[in-house]
Amino acid sequence: MTNEKKIIAITCVAHFLCHFYELIFPALAIPLMLSLKMDLADVLKLSFLMYLLYGIGALPWGMISDRFGNRRSMIVFFLGCGIGAFLTAMSQSGTSLMLSLAVIGFFASIYHPAGMGLISLGVKNRGMALGINGVAGNIGLVSAPFAAGLLNWLVGWEMTYVLIGAFSIVWGIILVFTAIDESPLPEYDDDATASSVTKNSTMRYFIIMCIIMTIAGLSYRANSIVLPAYLEFKASFLWDFFQRMDLPAIQGTKTLAATLLASSIYLIGIVGQLAGGKAADTYDLRWMYLAFHSLSLPFVILMGFVSEYFLVVSAALYVFFSLGMQPIENSLVAKFSPARWRSTGYGIKFILVFGVSSVTVYLVGWIKNLWGLEAVYFFAGGAVALLVCIILYLIWASRGISCRN
Repeated sequence: MTNEKKIIAITCVAHFLCHFYELIFPALAIPLMLSLKMDLADVLKLSFLMYLLYGIGALPWGMISDRFGNRRSMIVFFLGCGIGAFLTAMSQSGTSLMLSLAVIGFFASIYHPAGMGLISLGVKNRGMALGINGVAGNIGLVSAPFAAGLLNWLVGWEMTYVLIGAFSIVWGIILVFTAIDESPLPEYDDDATASSVTKNSTMRYFIIMCIIMTIAGLSYRANSIVLPAYLEFKASFLWDFFQRMDLPAIQGTKTLAATLLASSIYLIGIVGQLAGGKAADTYDLRWMYLAFHSLSLPFVILMGFVSEYFLVVSAALYVFFSLGMQPIENSLVAKFSPARWRSTGYGIKFILVFGVSSVTVYLVGWIKNLWGLEAVYFFAGGAVALLVCIILYLIWASRGISCRN
């Protein structure tokens, strides 16, 4: 197997697991609410430390990866997440669940700086590679709600974490015995050729990108933590179909129906990721970034108004564009950060996207209590509208440089 294929294979498995862990919890929010005898808003708050560490851990792990190697960090990712999953399965209270989820968040934060660093420096067709890697993450998003709902229906939420933890540890062991060359490809070793003027300019553009990505993270997190429960409340057509089949475990079956719809919605994001990867390798990255975010805006707002079939269609189109822009965004981060601290650059991105956005679990609870779950999508729409304006400024500010992969 070539070095590029090994990089893509390992990072794709890791990206799958990273997002699988991310969405197991919200998919099980209602079963956990019943098990712990807590309000839904209080259950969602238990994930605060997980999402916080998932974000703020990205920067130190990015620096560690640049210093000691991305492969070594990825080994720690697989093994650490597996241990965290086992601890979560053994949790017996809200406090212990919160702390064990925090362990998962801390080790899950390794993937994005280390994995993206490997791809951005070691794979020739960077945009498409990031798109393929994004598809793997989307498969994690797609499968997590349904797999969690199915396993909860069959054996309970604890076994879900046991199985995914074992899978993580197996891949960690595989990577221990897999050699990867982490030397940058000549065309991506920009530290040797870029002038000081160019470096100063791209640093300014990177700062603008950081503002954009922080706002995008708020919108992304709001949808990801609300969607399964929102579908359970507002899209009952699949649940009605299941009722006519006389399936047992009525509440579990209702959750299963909602998580199946959530998985179907995230499935559309796979097509979006491939489209975004192709666009990243073909067109100006900045204009594609603007296009994908702008096209997502009407659909996220529409989600606050509609229900049943229309809600599912609107959510699918929003996910297509909001996830499809990720290969473009990650290519822009690579464009505006030097090779020698590429993983640190991605660490900065994900501390903003996931760390700052962790406060959304509290913001969502506050919005829900005041105006209902529908209002969450009006908030998300406002965030997208703001970042579209800032992208326009980025295009104007960087108009004198080429921005293609």
